[in-house]
Amino acid sequence: MTSIRSDDFHRHMGVYGICVRKNQLLVIEKTLGPYTGQYDLPGGRPENYESLTQTIVREFYEETGFVVSNTKQLGVCDFNVLWTLKDNTAEQLHHIAIMYEVEVDTEQDPRSIKTFVGQDSKAAKWVPVTDLTSSNSSPLVMNAVKWFISRIFPVNDGFFDYRE
Repeated sequence: MTSIRSDDFHRHMGVYGICVRKNQLLVIEKTLGPYTGQYDLPGGRPENYESLTQTIVREFYEETGFVVSNTKQLGVCDFNVLWTLKDNTAEQLHHIAIMYEVEVDTEQDPRSIKTFVGQDSKAAKWVPVTDLTSSNSSPLVMNAVKWFISRIFPVNDGFFDYRE
């Protein structure tokens, strides 16, 4: 593993949803963080006093415009990401992800994505699972693809280098 100073280390724990419709995965287009410009899963960090289920419902609505109708916890995965910050320094991110299978009313038209400081979703879209690759998608999306194919959630850790 690449060595990095301890003050350049960050741990992020979030709750993320996997939502599939007709062999398509609902993903967001990231505008912030190590997965900028890639597809990622809707989700994020719990707010104060918020349960994990409340977090996925809120994050899904904020980032996709869809109202969640049902959730099922699948498991937890974690991995390390090395990426370049805006000031051209490197940060190692330990990403801990609590994963949920999420159902939404796919017949509904999603509302527009909420805009606020820190919003990291430019758009939500349904992408065929076969079009999602490690070149265009975050490690979370790739774990979702593995789960979709096998119905077994992968929990192994990994290391990803996104430095420019």
